[in-house]
Amino acid sequence: MSLRHSPVLLALLAAFSLPASANDAVQAACGRCHGADGVAASAGTPHLNGQHAGYLVESMDAFRAKKRPTAVPEHQAGLKPDDLKAAVELYAGSKSARPKQDTNAEKVARGEAIYGDRCASCHLDNGRDFEQEAPFLAGQDLAYINAQNGLFVSGKRKFAPRQDDAYKGLSAADLEAVSHFFASQDQFAAKGSEGKKKKKAR
Repeated sequence: MSLRHSPVLLALLAAFSLPASANDAVQAACGRCHGADGVAASAGTPHLNGQHAGYLVESMDAFRAKKRPTAVPEHQAGLKPDDLKAAVELYAGSKSARPKQDTNAEKVARGEAIYGDRCASCHLDNGRDFEQEAPFLAGQDLAYINAQNGLFVSGKRKFAPRQDDAYKGLSAADLEAVSHFFASQDQFAAKGSEGKKKKKAR
């Protein structure tokens, strides 16, 4: 079942008043790594600002079920329903800008070509839109993307549907180039851009 239409997700995100303690719990559990507005302060930590709600819920479910590796105790301890709802609303709704990163122009160009051939059908609009519940990757932390690629390739993190085909045959240099491409993107650039035109079936 797609998380876009999941009754659990819809119920989770249904409007109701959140107690102040829920927001306090989010900042205590999440803010020290991901920032008060979802913009992480340290390399290797993912930015969560503007990430779509379905992916955030899916990620927390995977952490709690120990289907996704993590070294952060709070990921597997779980949050109370009110706290999880507060975290999803806070980060998914954040419009704070992700910081510009130092990327290599040659790697960005190489990554753009690979993106168009391998990634564009799920990570639409250069990573600013999605299909198949793929996360938004535009402007994501470069070190974090590189680390996650390593986990996928090693088998420590499970591929999503169709993702294994996208990775097949790509070298470490190819994956690093794709990381540079996504990290170089403006997170909130206008949609309907070149990235969507590159979408094709695999």
